[in-house]
Amino acid sequence: MKAFSFKTDKGILQIGVQFENAFYNFSQAWELYKEIKNNGRGPSLGFLQVMVEADFFRLETLQEVLDTLKQVRPLSELEIKGTYTFEPPIGRPQKILCIGRNYKGHAAELENEIPEEPLFFSKAPSAIIPHDEVIRRPKDVGRIDFEGELAVVIGKQAHNISQSKAIDFVAGFSILNDVTARELQKSDIKAGKPWFRSKSFDTFCPFGPFLVPTDAVEDYNNLELQVTVNGEQKQQVSTSEMVFKVEEIVAYISKFCTLQPGDVIATGTPAGVGELHAGDIVECKISEIGSLKNGVE
Repeated sequence: MKAFSFKTDKGILQIGVQFENAFYNFSQAWELYKEIKNNGRGPSLGFLQVMVEADFFRLETLQEVLDTLKQVRPLSELEIKGTYTFEPPIGRPQKILCIGRNYKGHAAELENEIPEEPLFFSKAPSAIIPHDEVIRRPKDVGRIDFEGELAVVIGKQAHNISQSKAIDFVAGFSILNDVTARELQKSDIKAGKPWFRSKSFDTFCPFGPFLVPTDAVEDYNNLELQVTVNGEQKQQVSTSEMVFKVEEIVAYISKFCTLQPGDVIATGTPAGVGELHAGDIVECKISEIGSLKNGVE
């Protein structure tokens, strides 16, 4: 079961779900479900961030709604019809935090040491774009690189939590491309400056399209991640090779800043990062999660 935010051809934001190889309008399904359950006070769910922030985003909730409706009407009546576009699963996160050098191969290819504890930095939420939107290369900043990553979306407020409890605070998983102005990043590192500006240009954060509930992913620390550019494989790794696992990352960050529902954590990229050129198509794939594809101009 995969969820996503989408916009209809009339510009209306909705939640969709992919279930049994079909795409259904979950926002409509939710309203019908409330009628069946006589729960008119339940929240309206127009896009995924609302569902996450209301602590409604769980596999059992998605499944219960569809199973209930199947008993009274064909689900085919809720299939998404007509033209629509994907929106980011979380469009306005309070924070985007990224983990650097979390795969040994990537640390080595950039001639960096492996950190002794998670190395995290921030990325501007204004950089987010959805699946199928174009990455725009800024002028006069040099090389622009792709970095495919597993993304964690926080589901509950988390402050100084233990590693053993950390996964309870995760709503689900998605895909993020941590696009980077590489030459600018290197010059900032040399000057002792943070990485923020090299990571935060508009369109430098393709994200989505799916958000998969935590309990729908069999083993989030053992997923296959691949990145292709124009169909040619550039990155391939198992998330089992992460230096710091998902639980370690979430617990560690929560010691320094309170994580809020909807916050996004990118867990690091493997070896194989490379330059993007105008006309390229970059696609990030993660098993059980989906595929994030964007053009470049």
